[in-house]
Amino acid sequence: MIVRKLLFAALRMAANNPEVRKQAAKVADKAVDAARPSLLKASRRAGEAVRSASNELKDGVQKFKEEVRGSEEVMPPKNASKNTKARRTKKIISPKGKS
Repeated sequence: MIVRKLLFAALRMAANNPEVRKQAAKVADKAVDAARPSLLKASRRAGEAVRSASNELKDGVQKFKEEVRGSEEVMPPKNASKNTKARRTKKIISPKGKS
């Protein structure tokens, strides 16, 4: 607990120091510059993956719609396949001894 408080106090003092801030900004700029090419490459790959997935999904939806259109002509109507017998009525059974 004491070590933690000392560490945070030291970090606060360093953060308030203008020279330390300048050095931290320079280090951050260098890190961004070093990471930029790989970030751009990753961004391109992600864009390609999204486009590919979008095209694949679009093709699947088109194929599904074509199959559904074709199946409407071939499938008989729902009522034609059901049995046309009249429904039986339910018997109401009352307990013995009561009318």
